Amino acid sequence: MIYNDKLLVFRHRDYPEAGVQVPAGTVESGESIETALFREILEESGITKDELRLVKHLKTYLYYAAYKQQHHERHVYQLELIQERPARWEHTIEASGEDLGLTFEYFWIPVHEAELAGGQGECLELCC
Repeated sequence: MIYNDKLLVFRHRDYPEAGVQVPAGTVESGESIETALFREILEESGITKDELRLVKHLKTYLYYAAYKQQHHERHVYQLELIQERPARWEHTIEASGEDLGLTFEYFWIPVHEAELAGGQGECLELCC
């Protein structure tokens, strides 16, 4: 998610070793990829679909998540925030599931300075 040439990222408040990340998640059974995209952003950041503009699909690829010993199909999109948000905020996940109760610390960084955990930065050169 981009706003004024900056990328929205977060750290897990209680698990800083997880590194800097962008909102991401899993497509649920019977759910479209686009529906999952906006649901995951809302759950993980509190940002609603009405605050966003879908710019483009950047890439779909397979990623091996070593910590789970699974391959994941990743769908990467460029989104633009159309309403200003604070420079920093915290959001606690209230939806059920394995992330329930996690608190994420959100902040903005220049896109070209982003070093993201878990291979999430692989598509940054495709945006902006």
